[in-house]
Amino acid sequence: MKFTLRHIRHFVLFICFVCCASVQGQINTDRMINIGRNALYYDDYVLSIQYFNMVINAKPYLYEPYFYRGLAKFYLDDYSGAILDCTEAIERNPYFPNSYEVRGLSHINMGDYESAEKDYSEATDKDPDNRSVWHNLVLCNIELENFEKADSIVDIIIKKWKKHADGYTMKAQIKLQQKDTIEAEKQIDKAINVDKFNVQALSTKANLLMQREEYKDAINNFNESLRIQPKHAGNLINRALCHYHLNHYRDAMKDYDLALELEPNNFVGHYNRGLLRANVGEDNLAIEDFNFIISKDPSDMMATFNRATLLENIGDYRGAIRDYSTVIKEYPKFIHGYERRAVARRKIGDIAGANKDEEHVLKERIAHKYGYSTPTSRQKNKTRKKSEQNLDDYQKLVEEDEVKDDKVYESEYRGKIQNREQEANLILPNARTYNIYKDHAPDNALVYFEKGYQYAQEGKINEAIEEFDKVLELNDAFAEAYFDRGLLKLLIDDKFSAIRDLSKAGELGIYSAYNIIKKNQSKK
Repeated sequence: MKFTLRHIRHFVLFICFVCCASVQGQINTDRMINIGRNALYYDDYVLSIQYFNMVINAKPYLYEPYFYRGLAKFYLDDYSGAILDCTEAIERNPYFPNSYEVRGLSHINMGDYESAEKDYSEATDKDPDNRSVWHNLVLCNIELENFEKADSIVDIIIKKWKKHADGYTMKAQIKLQQKDTIEAEKQIDKAINVDKFNVQALSTKANLLMQREEYKDAINNFNESLRIQPKHAGNLINRALCHYHLNHYRDAMKDYDLALELEPNNFVGHYNRGLLRANVGEDNLAIEDFNFIISKDPSDMMATFNRATLLENIGDYRGAIRDYSTVIKEYPKFIHGYERRAVARRKIGDIAGANKDEEHVLKERIAHKYGYSTPTSRQKNKTRKKSEQNLDDYQKLVEEDEVKDDKVYESEYRGKIQNREQEANLILPNARTYNIYKDHAPDNALVYFEKGYQYAQEGKINEAIEEFDKVLELNDAFAEAYFDRGLLKLLIDDKFSAIRDLSKAGELGIYSAYNIIKKNQSKK
């Protein structure tokens, strides 16, 4: 073919058009990423996902939109989805450290510390001056009980950041995990010498003093810590325990009140405040605390028994009998329960019931005298460990099982979780999807979807899942099929696979899926 001047002119114009279109496309892609990032900044995670989807569809070879979409999913508690997107970002750009960091945080939230440790190792290689990734790498190794490795990493941290106390507080954590409280305290003292305002170091020091029953010195350290960080519920609860041991009940009560304003669902705070309220005669308020505990955990027999005694004190004998009976059913050898129920039964005129309880008590005491049964010991002083199940300790205040410094994973990634209350119901395809498949051919995705939906309505869960599998083999972007299959998998306890399906449904535009993920994701 012979090219004329006209052909050459058209060819040049065509090249110019293609170049301009390419430049314009690049500008639009950058703009979409920036808009998505702004949506992330303002916590509109579902909107940001829409923009990153558009970029991924246009230019699937870019790593940034996968990373940012993964970050949005992380904020929505969709850790499985965040891991998948960060993995896609890493495949496209293995040198971007933030992808490893977010994936590591997601693994931590799913309790997979081994995978998280690998990600933070990569992150430290690629961003060696990021202190938070070193910090998290240490904590992952502590979780994995790789104490020697954790200690060697801390040595690197101390060498790199001499003016920061974190290295010494982490060394103390390692020693505490190894039950070496003497060496732990030495490391904490070093941390305080480096930074006398370090809340973590002051709190750990106070906890160690409390463990040695040096309550006055512990309170002084808690005071200093709370002066720096007044909204620390854990320190308020521990200071309250110190006040309790010193018989400063009112001071302890104030601390529990403050702690529960900050953490309304704190078990230890409610239980101990309930006992303190009972000690100072505030029975109705004490009942409120035990009501709360029982509403959250009906199997807590210690709280139930304490409530029973308080109900008896205020004259609600029938309520007390109900609670005593609940405890006795669970602990038929708990003699004190029969004693108290007998008293309450006499108060309402149930003489036969009271006599029966008293006969049981007498029989058990005779059996004990001749070595046939185990005695009970109603100790009312000191405290008990949270995990102790001896019902005789019902009037002891609760403390944690060990003095420990909670591991706080560090990251610049913070955000509020969007929680749009949505009911978890199966959904049908929208009008647009119906129009795509309106011909209803035998191998049509919609035909399989409708069969799956019908099976689900009939309670045939496995058959429904098989039909949705067929839908997604034909069309891997059928959002409603992912959503419904995810809900059904939750019903058969295939939670990991269910959350992956729901994550894909959310990614494809069914944003209520994130609320279901949030409620079902196993978060650490």
